Amino acid sequence: MNCRRCGKNLGNKLKCEFCGYENVAGNVREMTRTEKNFFDGVTINADGTEYEGQSRSGGNFKSGKAYINLGESSIFSRLFGKFIFGLMNNNLLVKIAAILIFVAFAALMFFIALPILFFLLALGIAMLIYAKFTKKF
Repeated sequence: MNCRRCGKNLGNKLKCEFCGYENVAGNVREMTRTEKNFFDGVTINADGTEYEGQSRSGGNFKSGKAYINLGESSIFSRLFGKFIFGLMNNNLLVKIAAILIFVAFAALMFFIALPILFFLLALGIAMLIYAKFTKKF
């Protein structure tokens, strides 16, 4: 027999040596539906019939979607969620928008960020040349 509180093996004792819980007959209750779903073993139902739980690895558990509400969402997060949902569902208009966003980002990097990097590189080289000629390096 296992302890009802911590699950340690009791042998033939009623008091758990690990947590001190008294495992007496008055503590017996019927399992909830969730406990039955995750139970792996054999037990007795309240009507006296035997119930055999399924193993988690080979059981008949259904998988489904879980929706989590994290409170109020901003307009940006709702629009972003709809955008991702549209991409996942092969919406042609959303795909075109995604391609245009990618092209705009690439143009931004090519025409703005890259020239700034080249300017900083040229400035660094010019400073090295100036330091070399003035013997400050």
